[in-house]
Amino acid sequence: MSATTNYTPIGWATQVSDDKPLPPKTVKLTEALAVAYAAYRINNNTYTKDTRRFSCDENKTQFDNKSLVRYYWEKKLDTADAKYLPSDFEMFEPTEADYANVQEALKWMKRYVMLGLGELDSFKADMVAELSKEEVKIMGMGRIAYAPEFIARDQHESGLKKTIRVEYRDSKHIEPVGEKIDDVIEILDKRYSSQWESYNYTAVTADGNLVSFMNKWPQDVGARLRIKAKVKSHTKNRLFEADETRLNYVKLYKV
Repeated sequence: MSATTNYTPIGWATQVSDDKPLPPKTVKLTEALAVAYAAYRINNNTYTKDTRRFSCDENKTQFDNKSLVRYYWEKKLDTADAKYLPSDFEMFEPTEADYANVQEALKWMKRYVMLGLGELDSFKADMVAELSKEEVKIMGMGRIAYAPEFIARDQHESGLKKTIRVEYRDSKHIEPVGEKIDDVIEILDKRYSSQWESYNYTAVTADGNLVSFMNKWPQDVGARLRIKAKVKSHTKNRLFEADETRLNYVKLYKV
């Protein structure tokens, strides 16, 4: 009975055993944020979650922010995935204004580092930690892509909280639950809910009382409108402990 000889092609075993995973590619935080702000600018200073393609050729594809950031770095660094980029992706570059926004953003985030992270919710704490790094991985830039929206929202809510604390702290609930109201309001805040496909508004009446409601139609912050609605509940404002009236069956009219 002949013996069986086990053999390995020369160099193969050595190559496999010596292979080590390549370290993840990283870029400077300021460069990553500049690209994120460029994507934010391209999408009209909004954070878009889903890519939209149109039937008409003259309407360019609107890529979601996260994809724009990922495609940029794949092409810029000529990664293995670069050859799989969508044919309708157009390369872009950050502008001086984008870099200026980065500096303002980092200046804003330093306040959290100075104040500490103890009282922050987990998402905000993770965002602060990510934006405190010197370099970030090009894979998994979800937080970086969202950073411009996060900071814009955070700045707005910080100012809104101060406004409510100073100007509308004496807000009162209006009308009993179930009663109709007919009043003039000023829009203070709006947040879009993809779940309900509607905007969640915070507003103030002519008498300085806070109200909140949902409506499918976009309205500008600062707009003055006539509102007809029913009182749904009596609540507290989410940013400051002031009385707020929740409304439903809302109809809005120009003043």
